[in-house]
Amino acid sequence: FPLNIKKSTLFNMLKKVITAGLIGAGGYGGYKLYKTSFDNSKEKLSISREKFIPLAVSKITPVNHNTKIFRLNFQKPLKEPFPIASCILVKDDSSQIVRPYTPISLVDELNFIDLMIKRYDNGHMSKLIHSLKVGDKIDVKGPIVTLPYAANMKKHIGMICGGTGITPMHQLIDCILRNPEDKTKIYLVYANITKEDILLYDDLEKLAKDNPERLKIYYTLDNPPENGWTQGTGFVSQKMIKENIPAPSDDVLVLVCGPGGMMRHVSGTKARDRSQGPVEGLLKELGYTQSQVHKF
Repeated sequence: FPLNIKKSTLFNMLKKVITAGLIGAGGYGGYKLYKTSFDNSKEKLSISREKFIPLAVSKITPVNHNTKIFRLNFQKPLKEPFPIASCILVKDDSSQIVRPYTPISLVDELNFIDLMIKRYDNGHMSKLIHSLKVGDKIDVKGPIVTLPYAANMKKHIGMICGGTGITPMHQLIDCILRNPEDKTKIYLVYANITKEDILLYDDLEKLAKDNPERLKIYYTLDNPPENGWTQGTGFVSQKMIKENIPAPSDDVLVLVCGPGGMMRHVSGTKARDRSQGPVEGLLKELGYTQSQVHKF
């Protein structure tokens, strides 16, 4: 081809050559296969489990001094809600770092997902996401099922979490309390540093007030307010679990999510292959078995 030929002209010429070759080799069926594949590459996907899709930030809501909610709009509405419980994967293309995040948007939302992200000074992905502005895009894949939940699968669900570990718990709480057929009772122990660090506090309090027989919440803080604090102080303890989480039984499932140190202390971390691994820590000491504990 001449050296000064335009790229668009070259592409169209190559397309005609490939098309002619396909028709000659395989008839119209070959051409149709080529054309379908070519056209599908332009199809807009809401989200995919197979590949990362760029989603645009449409709204950023500050929560506290180090946490914000980022709303990511789908290019077109989902055909069905996310499964419960599930997360999405976010990728930084430049470093190829991938991190999981659980949406906090309502379980029946089809147009966007809300991600609540806490910024960590040593967290590459959290710092990257906090640098985004409205209109910026980030690569997302999913949803990835983290706990295949079914209504009434257990009579009692205990939840022990810290910091942003509230996100999968919130997703499940929303799912259970929205379903009038689901009679599951929920018991949440939520650990943080200060009262200002309690994420989704107003939402959690409203859910507990509206569902007093189905949702019980116990907070514990490393640095509680000097006056008026009546709940826990310090790390999650055996005493806190005994008093606020149902005792081990076949009708009980305890969910745990939080920073690595908390996971080791309460339940043990997941295995290296990301399987559940053995139950360790406080829950092992209290007699909970592997079938009664799930680590996010």
